[in-house]
Amino acid sequence: MKNPLESVAGTITAGTVLALVLIGLGKCETLPIVDAIARWGHFLAGITWIGILYYFNFIQVPFLKTASAETKAELFKEGGLVRNALWWFRWGAMFTLIFGLMLYMQIADSAGWDVRLGVLLAIIMWFNVWFIIWPKQKIVVGVIEGASAEEKAAAGRVALLASRTNTLLSIPMLFFMASSAHFPIFG
Repeated sequence: MKNPLESVAGTITAGTVLALVLIGLGKCETLPIVDAIARWGHFLAGITWIGILYYFNFIQVPFLKTASAETKAELFKEGGLVRNALWWFRWGAMFTLIFGLMLYMQIADSAGWDVRLGVLLAIIMWFNVWFIIWPKQKIVVGVIEGASAEEKAAAGRVALLASRTNTLLSIPMLFFMASSAHFPIFG
């Protein structure tokens, strides 16, 4: 039997099976499955999305400022680090939104302003990922071929500012998402 830790899919599958086994050992007599899947999915996808957002802003961008053209070419190529990270980043954002909206639909009538504000910030961030960051990054990393160095630099600047905007928005968004259930600010 192959070690599940040898692949991302195997690791995710094994982690899911472990979670389900541990859940089965618990004392939960009834499990509202849609709610459980939405909460769990929202949490996992959100960690993926925001974790990669922070990786880009705190680690990758400063590194790329000093990287050689050869290093950048290696990182930007198809199957390279940056394109793979961008894939997980944008789909983390998509599934965070999908699962988050599933949750919101269950509580919309009773949701306080904390969660509403968190949702609004998250939707703005999701929009930035799919309609600003990703289209501009496709130019930067060469998914869209033929862009000049100046066009790549301009696209990179727009993507950076949108990404930094998301980092800025993530701070109050995370606060209000947590406060909505644990220490409501606006009720």
